[in-house]
Amino acid sequence: MPTTPVLNPQVVQELVDSLEAPFVIELVNTFLEDSPQLVDQIHQGIQDNETEQVHRAAHTLKSLSKTFGLEQLGPLCQELEKLSAHGELSEGTTSAAKDTETAYRHARQAMADLRQELAPVTAHSSRPRES
Repeated sequence: MPTTPVLNPQVVQELVDSLEAPFVIELVNTFLEDSPQLVDQIHQGIQDNETEQVHRAAHTLKSLSKTFGLEQLGPLCQELEKLSAHGELSEGTTSAAKDTETAYRHARQAMADLRQELAPVTAHSSRPRES
């Protein structure tokens, strides 16, 4: 059985083709800056039994995951979003949050690696064009 990739290279290529590498790097930077707060909000929401906070943070992280093709993280966030949508948190929610955090660590590393991979493309494409 094939393993699901952390980052879908086809989705990344489509992003680069449609938005160009410099803008994709900006989006990656935004993900790397903003996503830790989302993971913290999920954990804090579970600790405080704030289902809406968990739901909102899981939804946002799911959307970001789908944008970048983070194929392990996205479905886990979707599951966490579903579990928190019913107004109460269970042990299943806590377990899903732990799985999400593990997948998030892998996704974060994949995004940092992607930023490094795209940097030479950006340096090359930012040279002045000759007329």
